[in-house]
Amino acid sequence: MMLAALVALPARAQVPSTARDTASVAEVVVTASRSEQAAATVPTSVAVVGAEAIAARGLVRLDDVLRNVPGVQLSDNQVSVRGSSGFSYNVGSRVLFLVDGVPLLGPDAEGIPFEALPLEQAARIEVVKGPGSALYGSGALGGVINLITRGFPERPATAVTALGGAYEPVRHAAWRSGWAGADAFRRFGYVSASHARRLGGRVGMWATVSYRDDAGYLRLGAGSRATAYAKLGWRASGRVRVDLLGGVSRGKGDTFLYWNGLGDPLNPGTLALGGRTTGSSDNLTYRYSVLPTATVTVSPRTVATLRARVFGVTIRALDDRGRPFPLADGTAGVRYGGEVQVAHAAAFGLVTAGATLDANATRTSFYADDRYRGQPEAAAFAQWEAEPLEGLRVTPGVRFDAYRLNDARTERRVSPKLTVGYEVSPRLHLRAGYGAGFRVPGVSERFTDDTSFFPLLSNPALRPETSEGAEAGVRGERRFGRTDVRVDAAAFWTGYRRLVEPTFVSEGGRSGFRFVNLTRARIRGVEASVEAVRRVFGRAATAGASVQLLDAYDTGTGRPLVYRSQYLVQTRAEAALPFGLALGADYRFASRPGRVDSDFALFVPSADAFTDAHVLDARLAWTPGPALSVTFLVRNALDRYYAERPAILAPPRAFALQMRAAF
Repeated sequence: MMLAALVALPARAQVPSTARDTASVAEVVVTASRSEQAAATVPTSVAVVGAEAIAARGLVRLDDVLRNVPGVQLSDNQVSVRGSSGFSYNVGSRVLFLVDGVPLLGPDAEGIPFEALPLEQAARIEVVKGPGSALYGSGALGGVINLITRGFPERPATAVTALGGAYEPVRHAAWRSGWAGADAFRRFGYVSASHARRLGGRVGMWATVSYRDDAGYLRLGAGSRATAYAKLGWRASGRVRVDLLGGVSRGKGDTFLYWNGLGDPLNPGTLALGGRTTGSSDNLTYRYSVLPTATVTVSPRTVATLRARVFGVTIRALDDRGRPFPLADGTAGVRYGGEVQVAHAAAFGLVTAGATLDANATRTSFYADDRYRGQPEAAAFAQWEAEPLEGLRVTPGVRFDAYRLNDARTERRVSPKLTVGYEVSPRLHLRAGYGAGFRVPGVSERFTDDTSFFPLLSNPALRPETSEGAEAGVRGERRFGRTDVRVDAAAFWTGYRRLVEPTFVSEGGRSGFRFVNLTRARIRGVEASVEAVRRVFGRAATAGASVQLLDAYDTGTGRPLVYRSQYLVQTRAEAALPFGLALGADYRFASRPGRVDSDFALFVPSADAFTDAHVLDARLAWTPGPALSVTFLVRNALDRYYAERPAILAPPRAFALQMRAAF
């Protein structure tokens, strides 16, 4: 690809991908280098999920999409890429989340807001594996996820989706005896409507609203959420384009925190530690986001991009009658910031450089004092993409970050990277890379001091986590008769320092869990995926599989890291049938973690109860025409009981019917 053309690509970052699935080679990706590149030549491990794959599976939440991405594993609502994360009790994320290239982690717990995202308007989702702080700063300790929204169609388009289903009653009579609701099918439903159009030659828009209601498969696990998102695009001139993405969501319901033991997993437990605590919470949550972006073509060789973000959240507990307590007794937070990036195509290569400013202000009744807490941060980054030889692409880069943790201390971090890609032939590409990552602990990890739901003690002295990793891989494709086969394989190694883990402590007459810099770790492994596409009786049939083998251990103790599966296997198959029918299935296997958190298991009964996870999702779709599709879904078709994270049962078998209409 010519460098003069490369420089213009950041301005077209909203171009939808082709309708290919996770294991396939998508047309372009933008997350790996902050500019569009052909996915086949990117010298980094990256997976892409297209919009059609999301719709075909009947998925309405981002976390359900990620469960089918090779090398990605979820512990309830926390993401682990290549073993980077275990389970940290919903505090912090070691994988950075972006929407259209803008970081969007919650200001309260710095987690990914899975339930409050415009998934209906996702053109594609890109997952970059390995430390990525050289480009994106804090949070990219183990990887980066970028949800890229759609552009605007040439013709007006309206779509409506409705999904209804139910969880199957629990099989075990002993479990059902503790909760009458376990004897019945428990309903869930989802509906969304969207409209997109151009308003003249220079303006485009889309808007989407959705509502989800879930009776839950656990007692005190019901909830609902309404979400609205809109995007407005304005091409002010031939050189200036402005996009504004905004959204609001309202969620109300129970949060099931931990069970009452393996003999009674459908009911929340209680603890008599630091006061009597309960394993569920009932909350009213609002989330707001405003993400403006401006792209300016300064010259044929130079493009400047300006991005900003404001992401707010309020959380209020509900009383027994469902009425919210005052906000002074809850949580309010806002994260805001901006970024400028300039890409310039010079004779010696493509240079991308920029700077960011970011801040966070959060106040909650769970902190040790009544102050607003935050951590202002600033950064500068630069990257150089060069082609010294035909077929060889070398990309060095570096980023400097400074974070103000409190009035007396500022953390500074330099994050380098180097990737090398070589095109052996148009169908065979080799890659190798090195990168650094880090994560500054969130304000919740450092300042939460509360025993309402679980005994947590504050630790303002918590230090940032760091990582450095390397990988070598190969990506290729070949045709065997009428079958196209694509292969992607990589070996990787990552070292971590000062990983934050919760540890039980007892001091000053108080007992509870405190987040501390406890672990120095090393993770190494291999990952391989293969996809085959063949036309059978004139119709497409696709099959794919991926395998990850992980060796993750604490170098200080020599023991395995907690909550990491040694083996992760994901397979999928889909075939088009006569009369507009299509049959598909996804299966994933995750081996039982080699070690779990023994401190947690001392206080929550059976919190160390894990088993191998075998999950099969199946679907049968009927598309009588281009404007209508009907899909019957069976989730966890084997009805295997398992736990993704400590002390909570994963969803049992569920049935759903989805209808989608476009006009």
